[in-house]
Amino acid sequence: MGKAEVLSQLRSMLGTANSFEKKFWATPHDAFGFTCSVAKGIVVELAGNACHEWLLTLFKLNPEPLIFWCERASRIHPTAIRQRGVKLSRIKFLNSTEDLQQPLRMALESGHYPFIVAPNVFEQVPIFQKFHLLAEKSESTLFLISEKEMTPAWPISLQLEINAAPNDFSITVHRQRHGTSHGVGL
Repeated sequence: MGKAEVLSQLRSMLGTANSFEKKFWATPHDAFGFTCSVAKGIVVELAGNACHEWLLTLFKLNPEPLIFWCERASRIHPTAIRQRGVKLSRIKFLNSTEDLQQPLRMALESGHYPFIVAPNVFEQVPIFQKFHLLAEKSESTLFLISEKEMTPAWPISLQLEINAAPNDFSITVHRQRHGTSHGVGL
């Protein structure tokens, strides 16, 4: 019996067989019909000229969960959100020029917001580690919008570069720790 079978057997005996399996959100596909799995309870870094549009499409595909949207200055207009089929009543907006660690940590700790969006203004690995642990514990997915190159910090589980393509998205996966990219309808 291999290690994987022993672990599986021990987990089933303890009643925790499914507690280590990741759950995933419904995600938009790209121009080629491929979709990238986004697990619950991870830190995701998004970059590219269509990352906000892709994110709103993801929110539309998952119409129930609440969203905590934190920004330094308003970059996305609420009317644009509503026009893309996302109910504004689901979103708690916070504009702050102060350090964003505290409100993000509080949103993650609350477990009230399955989706959390913020600019990626962080550079230190311990900060990403805290976010990673809190996201995993609360099963909240933290989306960090990058305005520069992707962060090399290891606690970020998924890094996507999303650009506009004719009638869809062009998605490049830079890092993917959970799930896979797969074709729709295959």
